[in-house]
Amino acid sequence: MDNYSTLPLQCLEMTTKRKLIGRLVPCRCFRGEEEVISVLDYSHCSLQQVPKEIFSFERTLEELYLDANQIEELPKQLFNCQALKKLSMPDNDLSNLPT
Repeated sequence: MDNYSTLPLQCLEMTTKRKLIGRLVPCRCFRGEEEVISVLDYSHCSLQQVPKEIFSFERTLEELYLDANQIEELPKQLFNCQALKKLSMPDNDLSNLPT
């Protein structure tokens, strides 16, 4: 079974438009295993920047949803997310991309 992220609590009630499936992560605290997060959804959270906590999962994160926020720029570190296959961020305030 694939492991997925739980949504940030402040955004949970705002994500009813998207079908939320398989986003629960079993607790691995006592087994010493690394938590594998492959999907994060921060859509409609009124963010002004990309959340820094996503970089904790830069080796396993495959999909990142930042739709409908007020993000103006992307941090260069975002491009170090090795497994990222889908970055969705329509309806933001981006003016350019990092080199």
